[in-house]
Amino acid sequence: NKPLPFPGPKGNPITGVALQLDANNALKCLHNWTDKYGETIAFRIFTTPYVVTKNPDTVRKILKDSRNEVVIRQLNQTGLLPKRGTFLTDGHTWRLNRRKVDPILAEPNVRTMVPLMALMARRLVHVLSALADEHGIVHDWEPHNLLQLAALDFTMAANFGRYYNLLSPLDPHDAAERKNTCRIFENFIEGFDFVLKHIQMAPLLKNSFPFTLNTHVSKLYSSLKGMEDYCKDIIGQRRQELKNGDKLQGTNLDRMIDMEDEDLTWNLVTFTLSGGSSVPSNVEWFLYLMCLHPDVQATARAELDALVKS
Repeated sequence: NKPLPFPGPKGNPITGVALQLDANNALKCLHNWTDKYGETIAFRIFTTPYVVTKNPDTVRKILKDSRNEVVIRQLNQTGLLPKRGTFLTDGHTWRLNRRKVDPILAEPNVRTMVPLMALMARRLVHVLSALADEHGIVHDWEPHNLLQLAALDFTMAANFGRYYNLLSPLDPHDAAERKNTCRIFENFIEGFDFVLKHIQMAPLLKNSFPFTLNTHVSKLYSSLKGMEDYCKDIIGQRRQELKNGDKLQGTNLDRMIDMEDEDLTWNLVTFTLSGGSSVPSNVEWFLYLMCLHPDVQATARAELDALVKS
């Protein structure tokens, strides 16, 4: 019942603006509301408050306030995921995690990942080339599926040093582990997506009977345990390898290897989750907009060609 911090649509007292937003008109609605109420607006979906802004300074202010114990991560309030790692903590705990994770997110380290990104991009191009007809056209394909596999392939290599080649299911190397890993992470991404879309129903999404009768909820928590076990197994293996004299590599696991177990596990989980879920969607939008604007596509192509020649 607390007042919202910014102006915005009032909506229904019970559902808020939930009935005005759906997958087909949500973005248009947000544009209309920011035109009407201002560049930063607030509204409720059921009992959950949301802030939408066009102003980068507002984002900076929220991030700055988070260091002063302001809880901005909704999952912390609902208790659906552990409060561990950089992306699921606030305040002092967040600062402790951030000190270790900051160098990984910094530009110099990201630049070292470019060759790995290029490798995954080449694999994706090879798959698309194999699917194309004699005119170079790929018919009836869903970009998200292949992009998600490419993104997950990258994050697994960057985070754990595991090269599964998920885009080539016929690759016999570590086939059983590859299949199991892909299943665990795909189930978790699917379950997590369900939770985000129904976050206002968090009290009904707990890991207990009768809530786990819901297939999506059950899949989320079973894959959650699978992900934790997977990460902890690799962490244990890697620490033993280092103890036996192996040298540190450039993976994110090695960069954070001296962190406390739970924080290290959940940093790796959230790194992999963010790379496997948001990246494919962003790339899809990028490709879609490039197709709509061939002039921009030509400019980007010219810039890339110039870089290659230089």
